[in-house]
Amino acid sequence: MPKTIISMLQENPDYLKSKKSKKKKVRYKKIVFKITDRQKEALEVLCKRQNTTPVRFLKSVIRKQTSRYRSHPQPVSYVTENQLQLFDLEVEASVNNK
Repeated sequence: MPKTIISMLQENPDYLKSKKSKKKKVRYKKIVFKITDRQKEALEVLCKRQNTTPVRFLKSVIRKQTSRYRSHPQPVSYVTENQLQLFDLEVEASVNNK
């Protein structure tokens, strides 16, 4: 007889907790770059106006730029021969009705 969830819980009360899938760990890389004093001041003014931090602002700019270069798979074409014939029948039906 196969074990049910209830019998598994009776044997091990932490059965459901142990079955949870763990999230994939996100890896971060550190990037260091230099900016001039004027660029730093301009960045601080910009962030103050947008009510954000320089790190969040820079991350959002980087995310917008890099999202264009992610690979997107081509959508699958669902057009079949039957669909093309249906469109031909609609044209023929409209011509016959006139």
